[in-house]
Amino acid sequence: MRRSIVLFAAGILLAGCGGAAPSPPSPAPAAGSAWMDGFCGSLIDFAKIGDFTMPDFEQNDVASARKVMDDAFGVFAPGFDNAVTGLGKLGQAPSAEADAARKSIVDALTPIRDEVLAAKAALDAAPKDDKNAVVAAGAAFRRIGSHMNDMPDPFQQLETNVSLKTLAAQAPNCGKLPS
Repeated sequence: MRRSIVLFAAGILLAGCGGAAPSPPSPAPAAGSAWMDGFCGSLIDFAKIGDFTMPDFEQNDVASARKVMDDAFGVFAPGFDNAVTGLGKLGQAPSAEADAARKSIVDALTPIRDEVLAAKAALDAAPKDDKNAVVAAGAAFRRIGSHMNDMPDPFQQLETNVSLKTLAAQAPNCGKLPS
């Protein structure tokens, strides 16, 4: 994933040959493609985080800062939550490599997702003019950004693993992810 995330002031992602009588196509490639399509579909909102840039705002303008934080959570919360939830709901992976890729992404994103959702819930529960809540949300974003910069690239395996790339090439949702 592109790591150009600007935070608070600051993936993708077998034809058979037959003899005289054609054999029916193997269900494994179709199942693998469908699984990979669900895999990549789970990451579409997460990939949008890489394009998000925190807008400028006046430090002492609570309403402006609150709107910026609400907008940021509007990208980050579904991005993380849809990735973790969607990947968790996928059925059996078509290969051990695919399952390992899913597990490593879920393991990396879950604690950050939990932090994003908790910070969003705290801000949502606060009155719109609560300066302390906005400051706390900003601090949470700085921590979240640090955690994101420290985590391994969740799309790397999709870019470097030949079997996963092959499945991704057959999955329409994978074409929607940044390369």
